[in-house]
Amino acid sequence: MTNAILQVEHRGAHIALHYEASGDAKLYINGLLRAQANGRDDLILESVVQTDYEWHEQVAGHCVLASTGINLALYMSTLLIASKDFPRGAVE
Repeated sequence: MTNAILQVEHRGAHIALHYEASGDAKLYINGLLRAQANGRDDLILESVVQTDYEWHEQVAGHCVLASTGINLALYMSTLLIASKDFPRGAVE
């Protein structure tokens, strides 16, 4: 079983979205597990990150499932910061 992993550095934060063929999805911020979900439908995981003194931003990880594969996307305060498509065989 292979994981689909999308990682990005943005505004001083290391953000990673993991999706496994079992349906487990996890959102990590600076190496800490901040949200998790499980399911075979589209998943949204959310958390808040401090990016500056007294400045916080909403981080969202989207796992969108399709018959051809899965798209992982990361957003920070509604701005798309990373996205990647993984073919179905890559996550089985």
